[in-house]
Amino acid sequence: MAWVQSFHLTFIMMAAALMITAAIHDARAFKIPNWIWISLMALFPLYALSAPREIDWLHHAGVFALVLAVGFALFAGNFAGAGDVKLLAVASLWAGPNYIGVLLVVTGMTGGILACFYAWSALACARAEAGAGTESIMQSLTKIAIPYGIAIAAGSIAVFGVMVAPIMF
Repeated sequence: MAWVQSFHLTFIMMAAALMITAAIHDARAFKIPNWIWISLMALFPLYALSAPREIDWLHHAGVFALVLAVGFALFAGNFAGAGDVKLLAVASLWAGPNYIGVLLVVTGMTGGILACFYAWSALACARAEAGAGTESIMQSLTKIAIPYGIAIAAGSIAVFGVMVAPIMF
């Protein structure tokens, strides 16, 4: 049974590495390649089959479907990018009903910090422009693109840490 646990931990570590890769891609190009979320989707059944305890697939799939539906609405309203929606949905598949709260809280907090950093940076650039008035500063703040894949990766890694804790200790 110990060898099954080692596979289980390996799948979690592989998922964490994929999340870090997604964050790097998003930070560099504001795009998350499809192969990353597809790999995470393909890795989940292996993780579930190697789990020391039975995982309720239907509950995990339900959380995934709910997050994907809400994400699609956000994408349709131009509030979120398609890559961010897909990455958050697949992260919620891994989190399931037990850890979705951890995922969303850590993702939201990290995303808020990122938004403040990017807003501060845009504000500094707008003020540096000669003769930038208040109106042009506000317009520049509304056009900020934020690589939210970084926040989603942080939330996911927090979930993976919580998932690994009972196995490791």
